[in-house]
Amino acid sequence: MLYLPFSRVPDYFDSETAPAQVVAQGDSIVAKYNEFGKPYQIKLDPIQFRSKIGTQIEVVYELSHPEKAAVNQLWGYWLIPIELAWSFGLFAVLLGVAYATTHRPHPSAIAEQLKGEEGPKTKYE
Repeated sequence: MLYLPFSRVPDYFDSETAPAQVVAQGDSIVAKYNEFGKPYQIKLDPIQFRSKIGTQIEVVYELSHPEKAAVNQLWGYWLIPIELAWSFGLFAVLLGVAYATTHRPHPSAIAEQLKGEEGPKTKYE
């Protein structure tokens, strides 16, 4: 979870936020915002933002490149589908490795555990 806040592009902690107006522009939907009086816009997903035309959203952008912005939302900025897929895939692989190494122990390992030899005791045990 510590990876997420510092891996976003643009970086959330080193960037600025600004309100943006969602507008329809031809056959696409864009978010328009201003930085130091200069207008900028970013393209939005028409399916997701079709019902939000005319509303304000928050965009995150870097001061050095205000044209490179992202909508500050949970799905698409904080949770990226490809990152989630890789995370769950890696978890499944590690779970498989853990299962493969522990589900059929060697007979000598079982005998050693059943033998019950304890190590040397300390003074207060």
